[in-house]
Parts: sequence; structure tokens; C-alpha cells
Amino acid sequence: MPRVVTEAIILQQGKVLLVKGSRGFTEGRWTLPGGFVRFGESPEEGLRRELKEELGVQVSELLLVSIRSKIGARSRLHWTMFFYRATISGPIRPHADEISAFCFLPPEDAVSRLDDPTMQDVLHTLASPRC
Repeated sequence: MPRVVTEAIILQQGKVLLVKGSRGFTEGRWTLPGGFVRFGESPEEGLRRELKEELGVQVSELLLVSIRSKIGARSRLHWTMFFYRATISGPIRPHADEISAFCFLPPEDAVSRLDDPTMQDVLHTLASPRC
């Protein structure tokens, strides 16, 4: 079954925002903020909604940086993942039903905290110096 997911790369003072999920697939895991796109939403609309629901923030700018596809190792799901560089406004106020903790880390530390290889690869690529 195909699933469309959006992920936000939010940088503040050179550090990446990670969130720890409080339920479902991300419970107890550090991840990038984001989530599933609902039927009828564009990926951008879905990400704006997810960031408002999870973190209580408004998105002022989105820039698509990567699209990845993967097959779930433990599930029969085919994921299409849209990664956006997101600029937010307002204080972060995590919704306890969704997020149990958040932190800003240098990109290399964020990569090691994530357990999803696709997210690790996208962050590693963005943090690498360009030729």
C-alpha cells in the first residue's frame, strides 16, 4: 500500500530540529517533524497541517530539497517521502499527544540520533560541503 509522507528540516542557528514521537510508529523514536499527507492534500498542505498540529507553529516558507521512495522493512508499505527545508514562526509548543520531546542538534549529531536510514541520508547530504 503506498503512503505519502512529508518531513521538515527546520534549522535554527545551524542546528536541526528533531522530535520524539509519543504514540504510533514514532513512539519513543527521534525523527524529523512531519507526517502523513491526507487524501486531497498536496505535500505542502500536509506538512503545514502536521507542523501546526504537532508543534503549534506556522510555516512561513517551504523549499523542497528531496523526494525519496522506500519499501518498509517490517510492513507491506511503499513510502514516498517529501523532504522540505521549512522556516517557521512562533514558539514551538509540542502537542503532548503527538510529541514527547524536541531538541535542536548540530546536523552530524542529528544524523546519529535518527534511526531511519532515509532521513539520515537526506540530512547527511544536506550537511555535506558542495563541490
